[in-house]
Amino acid sequence: MVDDHIKRKILLLGDGAVGKTSLIRRFVVDKFSDDYITTIGTKVTKKDLRLESPGKVTDLTFMIWDVLGQKGYKGIQESSFQGAKGALLIYDVTRQETSESLQDYWIPHLMSVTEAMPLVVVGNKVDLSDSRRNAQEALDDLKDVLGVPGFLSSAKTGLNVEVGFLALAKSIVSDLDAKLSARQAVEEAAHEFIVVADQIVMDFCDVMGGHEAAMPIVRQQLMKAGVDVRAPTREGLRLAVDYLAEAESSFRNAADVEASKKKRLGWIKAVA
Repeated sequence: MVDDHIKRKILLLGDGAVGKTSLIRRFVVDKFSDDYITTIGTKVTKKDLRLESPGKVTDLTFMIWDVLGQKGYKGIQESSFQGAKGALLIYDVTRQETSESLQDYWIPHLMSVTEAMPLVVVGNKVDLSDSRRNAQEALDDLKDVLGVPGFLSSAKTGLNVEVGFLALAKSIVSDLDAKLSARQAVEEAAHEFIVVADQIVMDFCDVMGGHEAAMPIVRQQLMKAGVDVRAPTREGLRLAVDYLAEAESSFRNAADVEASKKKRLGWIKAVA
C-alpha cells in the first residue's frame, strides 16, 4: 500500500556542457548520446519514483528542471529556481573550473532566491577521468566544503546516475535541509548580447503567463532564429524578436504585440 504521493520540482544546475541533459536522459529513458545540444532556457522532464522504507511506501513525482548553464542569463536562471525543493549540482570531473563554479556562481544565485534545500553534488564524466582516485578525492573535498552528499557519475555508462537522483529524493522525502550559509556570488562580466537575450526571454515569459508555459515557445523560436545562447548576435536576436512576436500574435492584440516588439528591438539597438 502506498502511504504517500508527493510531487516536487528539482533543479539540475551547473555550467554548460557538464552533462546535465545527458544525466536526465539516462535517468528518465536510460539512453545516452554523444551529441551535445545546448539547453535553451529551461526544459522540464517528469519522472515517477517509488521509495520504500520500513513500514512506508512513498510515490514521488520529480519535475526535473534542466536549467541553462551559460552564465549571464541571471533572469532566466533565477526565475527557474522559484518553487524548487531540491537540486543536483553537476560538474565535469575533467574541468576543475566547473566545480569552482558551483561554489562561486550556482549556489549563491540559488540561495538568493530559495530557502535552504536538499542538495546533492555530482561529478559527471568520470569515464573520461585520467584518475578515478583523484576524481574521488576532489569530490570528497567538495562534499566536505559544502556539507552535502555526492557521487561520481557517468551519463555515458550509467554509473551512479540513478543513485544521485535517489539520494536527492530520499533527502526531500525525509525533509532534510542542506545547511549552507548564504554567500556572495562571483559576478562575471557577461557577453553584452547575453544580457539582452535574458531580458527578451524574461519579458516574453512575463506576457505569456510565466516561465513554464512560455519556455517551450522560446526554445522553438530561438532555434528557428539560429540563436546560439552561448554567444548570441545582434542579427540572431532581431530575428528571434520577430519570431516571438509572431508567436504572441495568436494570444495578444496587435498593438500590444507591436509595443513589445519595439521595446525588445530597442534593447538590442542600445548595445553599442
